Amino acid sequence: MCKVLIATGGTGGHVFPAIALGEFLKKNNVNTVFTGRKNSVEERLVKEKNFKFINIEAKRFKGENIFNKILTIFKMIFLVFAGLKILHRENVDYIIGTGGYVAAPLVFAGILKGVKTGICEQNAFMGFGNRILSCFVNDIFLTFKKTFNVPMRYKSMVTGNFIREEFERDKSEKGILIFGGSQGAVKINELFCSILDELKKYDNIKIFHITGERDFEKVKRVYDEKGKGLNYEIYPFYNKMFEIFKKIDLVISRAGATSISEIYYNNKRAILIPYPYAADNHQWFNAMEFCKTGRGVILKEKNLTKEKFIKWIKFFIDNDLRFKSNYEPIGNFEKGKSMILEKIRK
Repeated sequence: MCKVLIATGGTGGHVFPAIALGEFLKKNNVNTVFTGRKNSVEERLVKEKNFKFINIEAKRFKGENIFNKILTIFKMIFLVFAGLKILHRENVDYIIGTGGYVAAPLVFAGILKGVKTGICEQNAFMGFGNRILSCFVNDIFLTFKKTFNVPMRYKSMVTGNFIREEFERDKSEKGILIFGGSQGAVKINELFCSILDELKKYDNIKIFHITGERDFEKVKRVYDEKGKGLNYEIYPFYNKMFEIFKKIDLVISRAGATSISEIYYNNKRAILIPYPYAADNHQWFNAMEFCKTGRGVILKEKNLTKEKFIKWIKFFIDNDLRFKSNYEPIGNFEKGKSMILEKIRK
């Protein structure tokens, strides 16, 4: 039986697509194992799905000073050697990196060992790490049909991003989902809390607000104070997003690749507020590609006022329209999973 190692970690945006791909491979008789950090979101989510999980001692080093940069280089070298040990022990046939600082050293270890390797680029602008790895890996799997800054494009194929099977893409009700990705978004939380009174006239709209762990108590206090008359549910984190997606039509969120993919594949409309400090401004590129479908609008965080925010929310609530467009920014993930399986088995 063919054996695949999926290296993932960092945020749910990297982990959820990795698990969705892993489940597909497992159903097709591919022995699939995962690597990631100990006591992390990836360890918890992967083990919930009954996959083998291998810990690797990875830690992000933040800061631009020379000491942190040197420390990061040495840490990456250490992780490559740790990856080589894992590969020697596991005897895998193919390695897939789905993004995050955990994935890069495992993929590079595979390159050094001569194992077939592939990387998933989920954003519409290829990140720095993947740009380097793309020169050495066997395969590059792209989410967006128009992905910017891809070296060695001849190795690439558009597979789309992988969403969980539990999503029921034809289900939709009147509702609003507010979330900032798995880490939450302070600015979005603050803005939405400031307009709760304006939404009370919409008694047929239910609000689902996922705040992130950091902001939950603060946001909950605002709802407790101002939320009387509103139909809402509030959570710090929600693992089963597919349950909420059946009950909403409008999403207000950042523009991470997995968030965009879930909004797109589930045919929802969106108000997108890209994280302004994302590497290479990749969330802006993701949002631009999505909005070409006619189903969303991009609002710049630095120029966003309470008045402009409520104006657009009311526009989407009061109008069911979707602007006419046949643009398909993202690949078909069902075909994409089969394409990856074919590459693995070659």
